[in-house]
Amino acid sequence: MNVRFHVEVEREARSLSRKTFRGSRKNIYEKEKHIVNSAEAIRKRWGVNPSNWKAKHLRWFLEAHLKDRSSGTRYRYYRYLREILIFMDRFDDVGPFLNGSWQFP
Repeated sequence: MNVRFHVEVEREARSLSRKTFRGSRKNIYEKEKHIVNSAEAIRKRWGVNPSNWKAKHLRWFLEAHLKDRSSGTRYRYYRYLREILIFMDRFDDVGPFLNGSWQFP
């Protein structure tokens, strides 16, 4: 395991979260945890950082990685990932491929 890459992915996920989300520090921190968890799971499975995410990475995360989670949790992850993609100006490209049951609580 490349520890340096792990740290870079976490740093990028935290930076994206802080730039994207607004509100109190507590709310930003809660959303940031979700994005860091997403980034870490995708890094372990696919070896990519958030700036290189593609639809297949996010779809795998929402379908396979979160399969045992409640629909509310899956919806929350989807919402936060959608906000990140909108901030990165990539939702128009990736969004249409992310249709699934996680879009609704």
